Amino acid sequence: MSTVEELSGSIADLNAAISDTNAGLDVFYLLFAGAMVFFMQAGFAMLCAGSIRAKNVKNIMLKNILDACGGAVGFWSVGYAFAYG
Repeated sequence: MSTVEELSGSIADLNAAISDTNAGLDVFYLLFAGAMVFFMQAGFAMLCAGSIRAKNVKNIMLKNILDACGGAVGFWSVGYAFAYG
């Protein structure tokens, strides 16, 4: 009977370790995906800046920064609830 109890205990320990690993991977994926979105935003800003006249580059960069800030505030206010339930 002790071997069954030992196996049951080690299965519970493995389940706890897997749960911790899954939580860590979820956080990593969320941060990694967020970083990729901000790099995509920077690339789009460069694309927009390259397709307009030089005098309008500052306005386009400001628009892109405000877009990223608005997205961050939107995630903070609404998206966090969807990401973490």
